[in-house]
Amino acid sequence: MKAKKRILVVDDDQYLRKTLADILKIKGYETAIVGTGAEAIAAADQGDISLALIDLMLPDLSGLEVMARIKAVSPLTEAIILTGHASLDTAIEATGQGAFSYLVKPYQMDELLRNIRHGVERHQAQEEILRLASFPRLHPSPVFELDSVGEVSYLNPAAERLFPWLSAQGLSHPLLRDAAEWIDVLRQTKKQGETVQQAAVGEATYELHISYVQDVNLIRIYVKDITQRKQDEKEIYLLATTDGLTGITNRREFTAILGRETERVKRYGAPFAVAMYDLDHFKLVNDTFGHDTGDYLLQAITSLVQENIRATDVVARWGGEEFMVLMPQTDLEAAGKVAEKLRLAIAGHAFDKVNEMTVSFGVTAFEPPEDQHSLLKRVDDALYLAKKQGRNRVELLSGGSPANTQRIPSLSR
Repeated sequence: MKAKKRILVVDDDQYLRKTLADILKIKGYETAIVGTGAEAIAAADQGDISLALIDLMLPDLSGLEVMARIKAVSPLTEAIILTGHASLDTAIEATGQGAFSYLVKPYQMDELLRNIRHGVERHQAQEEILRLASFPRLHPSPVFELDSVGEVSYLNPAAERLFPWLSAQGLSHPLLRDAAEWIDVLRQTKKQGETVQQAAVGEATYELHISYVQDVNLIRIYVKDITQRKQDEKEIYLLATTDGLTGITNRREFTAILGRETERVKRYGAPFAVAMYDLDHFKLVNDTFGHDTGDYLLQAITSLVQENIRATDVVARWGGEEFMVLMPQTDLEAAGKVAEKLRLAIAGHAFDKVNEMTVSFGVTAFEPPEDQHSLLKRVDDALYLAKKQGRNRVELLSGGSPANTQRIPSLSR
């Protein structure tokens, strides 16, 4: 029977640690529960702890100190820091000192259990690497070693096949180039533990598990190919942030970008503007020529817009035939000129089947201390004015009042 993984719960709240222990037992883990840092260190001395859940504020020691003492006697034990007093600095300090993750109370139990599962899986992987450390030749993944002066002294068969020039190039090889500084520090300090680095070699991406082996005074590196994982992550990111038809930023990502830009402007004062545009009579195009032609128009107009804006500008599909353009470092007047340039480019382009197509623009500029919601409302109002005034035109709106609207002369429809 496979041995259960043992979780150490360190919290001075008796009720909380008992509740956690009961839940973890139901999930198939063995548990040890303690209320002080000293008890936690004593439990770790007994060994066989896969993961420790450590409260940041303990009566005798800080959670970070307890974690450091546990890792000193059991380097492979993972740790999750739990606290009701969150700060970014503390989170950075915790993870920097080796915590697997950092959760703020009151945490979601599903999130905690997910972190525990991932932490235990990482512990298992590290144990497997350690188990195979004495048999690198038999390891299916590339394994190689650096001697005390930093030269490649051994490659297992998998490493020889995949990286034939590694011995000759040493730390200048693409696999080691970005990790060379860390390897040099590790070689000088002979620090115990492991670090994980990533390296790109050609089209492939590798994960390097680098550790100092004290018994033989060398650095051993295990390589796992994570190319597919990185590709999957990239595809997931693209699906989450881009519009599937046009390939530009989607509404969700644009909203996030806009939020960051408003905060930047509030802090540093540089202007920015947004334009919202809508394809005129687009429903008629779909009804007359079909949705394939409609999709073609959306793609073609997107390409025209991208050709006529700066690389720093962001164009996004807001929904249906509505689009947004974010223009950093741009005031209202300059943004209006950009919108007019885009309107003319689209109106003067000959499209397949429909021959011509026009677009209406609403333009406004961010005016601190407003938030993005009022900005979006105002640019939508500006677009509505452009539609109301006959379409194929640009309308500028400032200050949130229609009375302040500035109009740019537009082509007649």
